[in-house]
Amino acid sequence: MKRLFLTLVVGTFAIAAVTGCATSAPSKPVPVSIVLGANLGHLPILVGAEKGLFAKHGIDLQLKVVNSGDQMVSAMRGNEVDVGNMSVTTFIKARHEGDPWQVVGLIMNDATRSNADEALAIISKKGSGIRPGKIEDLKGKKVAVQLGQTPHEYIKIAAAKAKLAESDITIVNTPQSAPALIEALNSGKVDAIASLEPLNSMVLTGVQDAYEVQRGGGYLSYLMITTARMPTIQNQADLIERFAAGLAASTQYTRQNRAEAVKIFAAKIPNQNVDALTNGIKHISYDPRMSVATDKAFEAAQLDVLSQSSLRGKTPMSMNALLYKDASMKVQAKFPEYFTDLPKLQ
Repeated sequence: MKRLFLTLVVGTFAIAAVTGCATSAPSKPVPVSIVLGANLGHLPILVGAEKGLFAKHGIDLQLKVVNSGDQMVSAMRGNEVDVGNMSVTTFIKARHEGDPWQVVGLIMNDATRSNADEALAIISKKGSGIRPGKIEDLKGKKVAVQLGQTPHEYIKIAAAKAKLAESDITIVNTPQSAPALIEALNSGKVDAIASLEPLNSMVLTGVQDAYEVQRGGGYLSYLMITTARMPTIQNQADLIERFAAGLAASTQYTRQNRAEAVKIFAAKIPNQNVDALTNGIKHISYDPRMSVATDKAFEAAQLDVLSQSSLRGKTPMSMNALLYKDASMKVQAKFPEYFTDLPKLQ
């Protein structure tokens, strides 16, 4: 079994230049370090590294696993990794704060919709006074969620749709970890939690009489993306294309072998419950294609991020400034077999 480790780099892609095209991998895979989260939104990266699917396209993927979007951004800003996985909202916030990054790949995504958020949920338990499907019952309640992360945005939007003011709910800042969320709900410190998979499914398993108040709801599009620095994209486009090809192969393998993918996740990430993972992965789409729908998802996410006080008043960036689509489009043309199980785009 491969170990999870961090390869420190100086600058952007401090590696040998790669020649040739992405359809012909170099004889020796090129080391590329990546930061990713310990949740199912990043699962194809773990699967692709384990199954040699990135290596097939000339990428020796080296992994740094962290627990929050802030840690992902920190690893990218510190040049600790070559590419970084993070949520779309985390990326857009960093981009508007001046980080010269673009999206080079989509991991957790549904290219047919602009509002796929089924990986997010609000969980409560019997006796809380919160009824299933009744977001308005959160008024006056305490909810465990990690401040500034995507589940925090999710619950704010869900509450607003239910005509609740942000002040109507007491947010209890809680780490995005199963033990912390389970303890908060079990102990009665909070009336509900808001999180992502597999944490939601682990809370449902670990808290007696727990249930979903809301699963998804179409409030936002919860995309997990891979971002790279602009100089890398400009100077080593071939390497980015190889990465995109490995990602396409990895997302397809994950889609088609979910039971095996769950076992890979459980072997790589400590303290996992396979039954919870098996349930959690049912709520996630792994579609690496960029589409009209994903453009709309990015537009909506950007408007939401720019409505926050720290960024209010900033001008929205164009899709070309946010997304590098060339690698994805070339991979779809060169490797159509990686997309045959996905629905056709309009």
